[in-house]
Amino acid sequence: MSIQNILSYYRDCYKEDSADLNLWNLNKLKKDDRLILEGQDDLGSGFLPRMPIPQDFAEQMMKRVEVYQRERVLLYASFILVGKLEIKGEIKEVVTPILFNEAVIEKDENNYYFSVNNQTPEINESLTQLLIPESDGRPDLEDNTNIQSTSTWVSWLKNSPIELNLLELLNFPNLVNPNEIKKALKRKTPTLLPASMLVFVERSTSSRGVLHELEEIIESDNLSPPLLELLLPSQNTTNNSQAIKPLKYDYLPGLLSTPQKKIISIAANANLGCASGPPGTGKSYTIAAIAAEHMARGESVLIVANNDAALDVIADKLGDNFGLNDVSIRAGQKAFLKKLKTYIENLLAGYFSEELSKAPNTCELELKAINNALNVLEKRFVKFCQKAIVRGQRLKELQQRDAQWLTRLYLALAQNGIKKLTKEWSALNEINTKHIQREKLAAGYLSALKNRNLKTLVENERASLQAFNKAIRSRTSKRQFELFDDIKYTSLLSAFPVWLVSLNTLYRVLPLKAEMFDLVIIDEATQCNISSCLPALYRAKRAMVVGDTKQLRHYSFLAKSKEAQITIKNDLKPTSEGVVSYRDNSILDLALTALSSHQQLAFLDEHFRSKPELIHFSNQHFYQNKLKVMQHRPCTSSGHLHLQRINGVRDKAGVNHLETEHVIKAIKDQIEADTQVGIDHSIGVISPFRHQAEHIAKEIEVNFSQAEIIKHKIRAATPYGFQGEERDIMLISFSVDNNSKRAAVYLNQADVFNVTITRARQKQILFLSIDETQLPEHNLLRRYLGSISEFEASHSVSSQIDEFQQSVITALSALNIETWAGYTIAGTEVDILCRYKGQYLAIDLIGFPGPWADFFELNTYKLFKRAGVEVLPISYGLWIVDKETCIAKVVKKLRLTNR
Repeated sequence: MSIQNILSYYRDCYKEDSADLNLWNLNKLKKDDRLILEGQDDLGSGFLPRMPIPQDFAEQMMKRVEVYQRERVLLYASFILVGKLEIKGEIKEVVTPILFNEAVIEKDENNYYFSVNNQTPEINESLTQLLIPESDGRPDLEDNTNIQSTSTWVSWLKNSPIELNLLELLNFPNLVNPNEIKKALKRKTPTLLPASMLVFVERSTSSRGVLHELEEIIESDNLSPPLLELLLPSQNTTNNSQAIKPLKYDYLPGLLSTPQKKIISIAANANLGCASGPPGTGKSYTIAAIAAEHMARGESVLIVANNDAALDVIADKLGDNFGLNDVSIRAGQKAFLKKLKTYIENLLAGYFSEELSKAPNTCELELKAINNALNVLEKRFVKFCQKAIVRGQRLKELQQRDAQWLTRLYLALAQNGIKKLTKEWSALNEINTKHIQREKLAAGYLSALKNRNLKTLVENERASLQAFNKAIRSRTSKRQFELFDDIKYTSLLSAFPVWLVSLNTLYRVLPLKAEMFDLVIIDEATQCNISSCLPALYRAKRAMVVGDTKQLRHYSFLAKSKEAQITIKNDLKPTSEGVVSYRDNSILDLALTALSSHQQLAFLDEHFRSKPELIHFSNQHFYQNKLKVMQHRPCTSSGHLHLQRINGVRDKAGVNHLETEHVIKAIKDQIEADTQVGIDHSIGVISPFRHQAEHIAKEIEVNFSQAEIIKHKIRAATPYGFQGEERDIMLISFSVDNNSKRAAVYLNQADVFNVTITRARQKQILFLSIDETQLPEHNLLRRYLGSISEFEASHSVSSQIDEFQQSVITALSALNIETWAGYTIAGTEVDILCRYKGQYLAIDLIGFPGPWADFFELNTYKLFKRAGVEVLPISYGLWIVDKETCIAKVVKKLRLTNR
């Protein structure tokens, strides 16, 4: 088994899965794109290996095949069905083949011929499954039966529920003339004609270019490290054993969590890494942070995804959080491509400031200085805390001896030292101030780096910039190839280090060069089929695959039987290394099987998006309660998840009109409530069923103005349309009623259900027409609805309150400050959590002997800062010596206006 066999397997699966060529009406092709064969088809009958064709057509077509080699394909099509058919509810005129094969034109002396790439043609299964709906699209063939046997097709198609005129096909290989095709179009009954054509058709959008690049990768002798690790993991070891690169976490604005730092480290050091990002855990921000950190070290990043919405979110994070709009290229989409063309054109025209406001080296020196200062301050803070523990424990020891004179003596001698423990607060304030300064400097550093690299490109590599400008404007793939060769990509990627491209447009934007990027990140990886990701992996030295196995998976039309044939054809077994079912597995599944070490894998566990009630079911049932719910507080309660029971009926078209009416009313009520309080909530509607989602979308267009739709971001879609998106308020129309329990089985798909119920930030309303008790007990919808009434905000507090805690709680309660001892936030116990008028403060008690004596690590302070709660340390010694100062500090932090 070779890696070429594995690559060929994934290519063939993708080719079969993406065979949705534009073959429905060959009559609509331009004259230059179609040649109707006349006389006798000696190629189709097997009598000749090739057929002569007219010189004028052949010469022109050879040129066009060369120019449009990725966008189009030349096919030999035969057994043409002509007439009118109902397709997806519409009556359409069709001129479409039963069989087709890729064709090549060749010149022999002064004559031109065409032949086929494979002796066995492809079956047009989109057509044959329409003609025989209960079939897999192909007749049962004996081993010795020729697929091009007319009698086989006539015999099989007799069973079609659609009335067909089949007998004329038996005249093959004698071909009908073009006039017979025109006559057949006027008949009431579709006719299967003995006709053959050469047609130059567009590849489907999803497969355009991907197959061409897979062919080149198979022929390549230079496969990238992530490809080798992915497909032959046992023969390739990760470079984790090599020296770990010094990373620039501190050069980024924002406070990174430990898992985020681990993901950045994996991306920088491992050939292949994976990151799991459950809903609302900052996956897009983390991807943007990886890209920014790589840029800070002078490395380039390619970010790819199967859908544009995911890339748009990351592009926004790069701009809003890291200020990298100008150097992160959002390629592929027309709007972004137009913007990029204008930007490059402006650079070439001289619209660029030659003066840098500050050199990157200067910014870097300032950043190093402030990071060093932060290290000193953090060490000093730790020393203060350690002293507080020592002094507190000594004081308590003396108190326990009941030696009052010794205690008074100790306090007299140590009072000044104890009072200096207030410096903990100034040290903490200084740390927080320095962090704010560091964030501004980090943003300035990235900006200065960006400007310097652009200036270098404009001044020193103008030819490369001009070639790139022409390449992205090129209308043909051949010309684009030629222009791509004129570009120095090291210079271009230095100035534009971050590229965001959808997988199906990657070939149009960047050449297929091995390891041209330092890193490729594949986002929403469960939605990406394996084959379409291979060209992206080929282009990079390292890969980070990001997704969530509990969310939506890619959908394949490839039949299991066909997949088995492809496996055998490439001398592989389902158990072969590097081989998983293309049909059933995503690129994330394959990557997880290839990892050799747990150190290549990280899990984002801080959930920021939703109110605790809204993420509760998913956290329990899909994530084993591993998520730290960052919005959890003592004010957490139910009331964010609402159920409206409706006696709606799901009609034959799959539409529940009554549920739709209630959804529209709920949107109107929300808009009215928003208008009264001056807040604009975003609103989304999900239905797991496409027909219901489309019906609601139409009703939204009818009932709301464009201004309202834009202001509230109102949108209705299936879970597939909302993967990677969120709204303040989500309305879910389940659509099913008591008579559509079979349809309700679809709701039991874990990935679909998980996405459906995790899009809301603040409120979720469920519209239900089915009695869920009629569903099986294990059904996810039934279990979810049961969990609504069971939800109780878990407020974990300590039953063991020590003397120090009690003293502080008593003093604060006297000021009407609410307190909770040992309260758990984000998986961490807080010694005392305080609240006054909705404002929270965590108190870290230090020095009193017992379970609360130790102090929080600074990482915990940062964790609480990300959760939106400030922490105040109070030492036992200071509380005894100067209680009033401690209380005043708490009061100030909680912004109390009166005591």
